[in-house]
Order: sequence, then structure tokens, then C-alpha cells
Amino acid sequence: MLSPKSLARSAVAIAMGFAVAGPASATVFSGTVYYTLYSGGQNVWRIGYTYNDATQSFGLGSPTNITSTNGADGIIFAPNGNLLIGGQGSGNVYEVNPASGALVHLQHTSTDSYHLALDPSGNAVYTSTFMGALQTLSMPIGSGVVTTGISGDEGGITQVAFGNGGSVFYVNGNPNGGGNVGTINLGTGVTSRLYAGVAPAHGLIYDPFTSLMTMFGAGRTGTMSAADGSGLLTSGAVFGVGDFDQGAVDGFGHALVAGSNAITFIDYHLSHDITNPDYTVSVGGFGAIDDLAPLTGPGSNPNPTPEPGILAMLGLGLGGLFTLRRRTSA
Repeated sequence: MLSPKSLARSAVAIAMGFAVAGPASATVFSGTVYYTLYSGGQNVWRIGYTYNDATQSFGLGSPTNITSTNGADGIIFAPNGNLLIGGQGSGNVYEVNPASGALVHLQHTSTDSYHLALDPSGNAVYTSTFMGALQTLSMPIGSGVVTTGISGDEGGITQVAFGNGGSVFYVNGNPNGGGNVGTINLGTGVTSRLYAGVAPAHGLIYDPFTSLMTMFGAGRTGTMSAADGSGLLTSGAVFGVGDFDQGAVDGFGHALVAGSNAITFIDYHLSHDITNPDYTVSVGGFGAIDDLAPLTGPGSNPNPTPEPGILAMLGLGLGGLFTLRRRTSA
């Protein structure tokens, strides 16, 4: 039986297939993105979004506050469906129920915690201060933390992300961009630098749509091989903003990025190159926005609720499937 996440993705895939094979129609993507604000007060939020591929129309719903934590930066989902929040200057990582906003657990890290990365096994979360030591938090949150010093080509890192074939990459960029990129041994903390002074080297994530590692920072994007880091590409200043922090890709050639008090939407499903996108738009009004939770892969929502647009596409897609089957039988 398909999980809710697989159902939602299958609905999109079906709708996309019949949009091409059948009568001309738009493919509409809908979802919910979770984000943090680096200012105090109500600092953990969610908002719905929609995008029409045919008309290149991007829309956002009304933001909903989830909770307030003592500092908020990195945000991901734990395998149990709760949110994990990097608490910045509090020295904590918080586990929060996304429905009620209630604090479930916390882990003190003894240092600032910013970006978060979930191990693909789901058994550990990695975090760091800017250009600091690696903090490995055992799951469930509150089970302990191990600090690993950074050595080799770097003296500290900002974030790690997981590629293909067991590769683990790091960036050590300052807020919010401009740093070094390389690979890291999570057990020893030894780093091997691949590139220096990369403008978008701040946020880092694997993109299943392109099978590339993707970076966000300084209002730019970048990509490289998810196996060995080769083939670095970086965008020009094409996005109309001067600051990117962390972005989230949906696995279908779209990304949402936080920065410059805005959410920027990037469509690259035709170019297959986020450094040379088909369409971009920035929506302001998100003062002090910091990070976005992943939309796919480790750290994404394991129990997403299909949006109305997704459900509509599923109905259209299955209808097309049944029609095709009847015609084939005839």
C-alpha cells in the first residue's frame, strides 16, 4: 500500500503524464512549507502554496503560527512526524508537535545550533554553529549528543548533506553565503575541500529531480555531482534578491527558498538546471524568515496531507488511466 507521501507524489506524476498524453491542461502543484524566523516571539510557521506550470502562476496562502521556541533557525521533520528546530543562541534543539505546537523533547548541544540534517537512516541529526564543530544528536531527541572536532582542510563547518553512494558533503559559509565546499568523514570530522569561495555555499540539499547536490546562498544557487562533487555550477544574480539561506526542492523541478524577507519560488522543470531556471518569483512580507523544512528526502514530512489540488489531479489522472485502459481493451 502506498504511503500518503507516495500517494501524493504518484498523483503528481499521473497528472503530469496525462497532461502531456491527453488534452492540453495545466499541471498544478500544491503543498505546505514549514519555516522559521530568526527573530523572537512566534518563530515557527507553515504556509500553503500552489503553482501552475502552464501559466507560471505561484500563490501563497495565509501563514499559520505553530509555536514559539527560544531561538529558531534550522527546521526539519523527524521520522516520527514531529518538527525539529535548531535553537540558535539557546544551545538547544527542540522537538515540537506540528499540530499542537507543544514541546515534546529538547536536546542541549552546549553550542549554538543552526542548520539541521537528518541521517538517511533516521537515527541521528547533525548540526553545527557557523564554521564550528559537528554535533551529532541521537534519535529520539534528548538521547544525547556527541561533539566531533573538524580537521583536515577546514577548521569548522556550517552544514552537512547526504549525496549518492555514501558521499557526505559540507559547506562552511557564513550567513548567508560565500564559503568552502567539500566532503567530510562524519566519524572522524576530517574534511577534504573541493571548492573555495563559492557564493551560494550556505544551504545544501540533495535534489532527486536532477540527482545533484544543490546550494543556496547570497541570492544565488549552485549545483555539483552528488557522487564526488565534480562539475560545480553557480548562477548569476538572476533571482532579484541579495540573500538566500536554506531552500527546499520538491523533486519535480521546483524549489522554494528563504531569504531577503521573502519566499522565492524557482521553476526549472524544463531546463533541469536550477542555476538557469525557467521562471522565478519572490514574494515579500516574510520579515526575518530563516530556513525552510525539506519537501522531499530525509527531513521532509513523513505524513503529508494531500492538498486539494493534489487530490484533484489524482482523480483526473486515474480517470485518464481508466479511459486509456478501456480504449486498449477495445
